[in-house]
Amino acid sequence: MRAIRVEEEREVFRGRVFRVMNRNLVFPDGHRSTWNVIVHPGAVAVVPRFENGDLLLLHQLRPATGETLWEIPAGTIEPGESPIATAKREIVEETGFRARRWKKLHEFYSAPGFCDEKMFLYLASGLEPARAERDQDEVIRAVRVPFDRALRMAERGRIRDAKTLVGLLLLR
Repeated sequence: MRAIRVEEEREVFRGRVFRVMNRNLVFPDGHRSTWNVIVHPGAVAVVPRFENGDLLLLHQLRPATGETLWEIPAGTIEPGESPIATAKREIVEETGFRARRWKKLHEFYSAPGFCDEKMFLYLASGLEPARAERDQDEVIRAVRVPFDRALRMAERGRIRDAKTLVGLLLLR
């Protein structure tokens, strides 16, 4: 399939993490349309797994939803930072653990209907305590959860975060 061509674009909004672009597009069949696209630098998500198979999940307050959600650690890739470097930084910041072993599980688009954010998903194992330095605007509690319980939480709708569901599904 041929690509969509961006004929013209202008920035509508610039925030701390993302921008909103208004793009005039030409589709492969020649028709034209205007789309608003969220441009994001990319992110990582980490499935922290202990040697016995337990996972380290976060119970995190999310202002966008107004709810506290069960999630795996995640964060935005900083300029000049590689996805694995971001993963190693985020796990320490959000959980207070570091990992000795890393495995890339997948990469995927989080919401391709309106956003170009690509998320890199890693499995982190060989966990050991580390000094955590959380961002001031994060309200997080790290909880050790047996893998089977995490799966039941997902099946029963207690885990509703997409990256976490993807991580659990890939480990299953």
